[in-house]
Amino acid sequence: MENGKAASQYPAMTLCPDSKVIQSYGYSEETKALYIRFVHGKKLYSYANFPADLYQAMREAVSAGKFFQQRIVKLYDGKYINEAE
Repeated sequence: MENGKAASQYPAMTLCPDSKVIQSYGYSEETKALYIRFVHGKKLYSYANFPADLYQAMREAVSAGKFFQQRIVKLYDGKYINEAE
């Protein structure tokens, strides 16, 4: 839980079983945030002010991990979500 948010309040996550980088990701239309759970450490991060069209492009990408590396990591600040709190 983070700031009183239960895990069920996060968006539905799309699994990436073949990715070596991303375990799953989802998008909140309400908050305009991208959520990514990484393979390493199973840590969840949010990316605020994320455009819906860029999320759609990520969904259509051949590789979510490559898309993240090329179009997200250097342009959007990720915020770690401590789900244990």
